[in-house]
Amino acid sequence: MTMKLTHIRDVLAVAECGSMRAAARSLGVAQPALTRSIQEIERELGAALFERHARGVQTTEAGHAFLRRAQSVQSELRRAKEEIEQIQGGVAGQVAMAVSTASTIAMMPAALAAFRRRYPQAVLKVTESLFAGIETQLAEGNIDFYVGPFDASLSSSSFHCEKLFAYRRLILARTDHPLAQATCLPDLRDAHWVRPLTLLPNRSEIDFDELFERETGSAPNIVMYAHSALMTLLTVANSDLLTILPQQWLEVPLTSERLVSIDATRDVPILSMCIVRRHAMPLTPMAESLCDEMRRAGTHYAHRIERV
Repeated sequence: MTMKLTHIRDVLAVAECGSMRAAARSLGVAQPALTRSIQEIERELGAALFERHARGVQTTEAGHAFLRRAQSVQSELRRAKEEIEQIQGGVAGQVAMAVSTASTIAMMPAALAAFRRRYPQAVLKVTESLFAGIETQLAEGNIDFYVGPFDASLSSSSFHCEKLFAYRRLILARTDHPLAQATCLPDLRDAHWVRPLTLLPNRSEIDFDELFERETGSAPNIVMYAHSALMTLLTVANSDLLTILPQQWLEVPLTSERLVSIDATRDVPILSMCIVRRHAMPLTPMAESLCDEMRRAGTHYAHRIERV
């Protein structure tokens, strides 16, 4: 027996729905036909993909492995279909993009406006995240490309990185903070900090912590982790806590009115804003267009901050 696309479709549906009955209903097929399809692919693979229980099914270890590949196949088939349609003049389709908060502030407004003018019927799926949070999704093709800080030494060689511009991180405090006039990290030795919570420690956090400890003799005293940059900023604006965030945050009107930058980050390593995509895997024309608009917006932003 040769594996068919319907087998992949059926396995994905069963995994998503959690039972044969629910998957059959979702696909609009008879349950016995779906059960036969799953049995066929399991015989082909020589392994059980699901464990059957009274309340449904659960994916086996082999099933998990197959699902990762199947999801990639499904993503590429969707892209292939959309690419053909777009080559033939179609203006519909979807793009999945991941962006950091800093890249959202710096580039998204201009890039999105230009993209929407060209593809008004496009559906965008935007995930706000640093690279560590979406690396697997990008590798598997569930996300088309990522825009944000990126350290190539910490990822596999399966990604292509294009640098857009360099930017600084700033130590932020409320406008009337007693340490607002500090000029070096030792002045902040006794400060308390809030940090946005990411899935994994990233290089920029590690670099700052190492620099802070080298300059002050102790690590920054982090007393709060926040699940978003917005939560971090609201906390800083209404407390004595400090934080360190990309310079773009002081370009948001609400933020710039409530916060000030403490001039103590001269030795904090510079970050690179990058576009990251999979090697040797072309984007659809629509995704390529959005990538181009982000690149163009990044170039304009780089010129603007160079003049400041």
